[in-house]
Amino acid sequence: MGASASREKFRESVTALIEVDVSADDAEFWDELWKIPSSGEEVFELISPSSARRLRDERFDNLATLFTQATAQLCQIVETPYNIYFDQALNCVRVLTRILPFLLEKGDLGDPDENVDHLCWGTGGAGMLGDERIGLVVGEERGKAATKSNGQGDEEQEPLALLVVHAAMHMLFLPQFTCDFYDENDVNKKVKKAALTKMDKEMRAEAGLAVENVVDGGVVLEPRPTTIVWAPGAGISPHEMGLEMSTRKYDKNRIEVLRLLLAACCDPLFSPADEYNPLASRWLAVSVAADAPNAICLFYSLLNTILNYDPSSMSFNSDSNHIQLVELSAQVLCVLLDCGLPGSPEIVINHDGEPVVEYEQASQGGFNIFRTVLARLNTANEMTYVFRGFAHLLKNVYQSRSTYLPTGTSAKLECFQELLVLLWKFLEENPMFMNHVLTKCNVNELIVPICFLMYQSRRDPAQIGLVHICTFVLLKLSGERSFGVALNKPFTTKLPTDLPLFSGGHADLVAITLHKLVVNGAYKLVPLYSCFLTIICNISPYWRQMSLVAAVKLVNLFELFSSPKFLYSGEHAHRHLALLLEVFNNIIQYQFTGNQHLIYAIIRRKDSFGRLASLTLVKAQAQCHKVYGDHTTVTQDKDARGAPISLVDGEGNTLDDRSEAAGQQFTPTEEWLSEMKASLPLETVTRLLQHLVPVVDDIVARKQGVVDENEILEVLKDVTMVGLLPVPHAIVIRKYQPNQYTALWFTAFMWGVIFLRNQALPMFDGQAIELFQVSVQEEED
Repeated sequence: MGASASREKFRESVTALIEVDVSADDAEFWDELWKIPSSGEEVFELISPSSARRLRDERFDNLATLFTQATAQLCQIVETPYNIYFDQALNCVRVLTRILPFLLEKGDLGDPDENVDHLCWGTGGAGMLGDERIGLVVGEERGKAATKSNGQGDEEQEPLALLVVHAAMHMLFLPQFTCDFYDENDVNKKVKKAALTKMDKEMRAEAGLAVENVVDGGVVLEPRPTTIVWAPGAGISPHEMGLEMSTRKYDKNRIEVLRLLLAACCDPLFSPADEYNPLASRWLAVSVAADAPNAICLFYSLLNTILNYDPSSMSFNSDSNHIQLVELSAQVLCVLLDCGLPGSPEIVINHDGEPVVEYEQASQGGFNIFRTVLARLNTANEMTYVFRGFAHLLKNVYQSRSTYLPTGTSAKLECFQELLVLLWKFLEENPMFMNHVLTKCNVNELIVPICFLMYQSRRDPAQIGLVHICTFVLLKLSGERSFGVALNKPFTTKLPTDLPLFSGGHADLVAITLHKLVVNGAYKLVPLYSCFLTIICNISPYWRQMSLVAAVKLVNLFELFSSPKFLYSGEHAHRHLALLLEVFNNIIQYQFTGNQHLIYAIIRRKDSFGRLASLTLVKAQAQCHKVYGDHTTVTQDKDARGAPISLVDGEGNTLDDRSEAAGQQFTPTEEWLSEMKASLPLETVTRLLQHLVPVVDDIVARKQGVVDENEILEVLKDVTMVGLLPVPHAIVIRKYQPNQYTALWFTAFMWGVIFLRNQALPMFDGQAIELFQVSVQEEED
């Protein structure tokens, strides 16, 4: 059958399914449907969103037969993986990938439908694998074999939803379809692991995980057989991969099945954001359960496929299938790590020394085997491998723009947003990863691309989510002392952007980037201002030598936030000033030597500090009236509110970081003025100015007003303030505190990215999505 003929035949079959009732016993129709050669593009084009919904709402029996038979064939191909059935299996995969999202619109998190629920989760009368209509398609013997393989009789059938998810996870490791042949004996073969190194033991001890708990049994967390894992790296070394390490010849089939698994996990899309429950989806629950087939192999296959990818070593067109596999692997891994409960990092092994999770824990509601494996990565080699993978891939966001070579000679990474989500998951859920990155690796290799992405995205309303996630990563890291110390390393990278030239360290890069986001960023970044300043404040006690550019930018921010327009924009707007003053105080008290640029910048803008210190209620009300009229009304775009951030100080006290609420009216009062002055730590800067302004004025007077700034800087470099400043204050570090609202924001952001990145074959139709708003631009005639 030619391509055009098969396409027309498939169109006729789809039309028949939508227009008329097709008997489940019509063997000729169904057998022909599954054998019609069809590409993914044809399936998606011919089964349009409106057609899929009509099939679901008007011809549900046809949809039930379609779903049941496709699932049965996938189960059978898993049991008897013969090459002659692979094309037919791919047809089933494509049809299921197309129709599943429309079923899930009426699923656990969407608008529930009794028929859909019974079809997907019913275990009674429908009798999936024992049904006669299955035998009509796949043959009596194959049907019996499939029934036997599931260990189920006709009376107690597993739900179709579970079967399709399990079949997909089996098919990702099907011999000659998605992996090479392997010996059945390898499934239970134990691989001898290298002994723990001194660094491993130290790393575990620092994380409070030095003790290994030995149990009698549990779910083993090692990949078996190792030869089916797609790529070496974390969890598996090259010598465990077998003879042929490169398995890219299976990439095309892997992509098809991963798309099916992604479609089966799209429940969150159909839940309103304020009602989303990460434990409510049964589809996701069976995908991450302890008994999910090949789950450990899938985790390491996805992770290593992503981190092994080298975009600089191939042209964009040289291996497009592999590039697509990398991007889809990142999306699927993000989804699988986003549901259920966090995994426990506690080290538990069986008597053979294999890492396990106890059966009792694995059977609890909300258990996620993927999050458990992530939390249990605990060797220095694995941590270094993961860090280097992230660093190498994220560097591509600016290296791909720096090359002078033709565009086609290097592949540009497009899945950096998914990478940042995965990086966040590692920082959040593996207690050893962040400490290892900060103490054993060069964390600046992550900071440079993050700052570049923030700088480049600051004006683009479509990239607000990207700026948010970069901010979260910086905020998380800034809560650690070793991060602030690491930022002192000199910054020498040439970025392809209009970043101001400066001579300094990576702390300067962070400060200059965040300054630009405030003064030249989109309006929707306003809720992040407190986070920007908190990041700078957290690193300031360790900032040894600030550049001239960064010093001027920080003092400019002080002038900006102390201006009437900002200061009277809301009752709590002065908190920005308090954070900036804390930055200045930290550097003056703890890093005075070497920071003459900041000291001189403060002296030059002394009037800004003086005006704030001498502010009276009359002046405040007059300034507010001049800028805003009789009343200040804070207005905020709904999308500009961002994700609520929860912070705690070093003693565990929760710090309020709320942005101004929309529609609040504000007028300065005596109480407000008193509270503001009490909250602004001006004493250190005031004493500094009292002592050093006369020194600078004297130099200028002696030079009759003609003085080189370098002379002043040299004098300030040698000045000592010992005994002249207040007693040094305690360093306050504000640490990010996980909360359900930030977790929800990450879910919505991640699915928004996945939705937009799957438009070539539009897996999801925006019409029914509730998790975020989808705007469709009408095409002009």
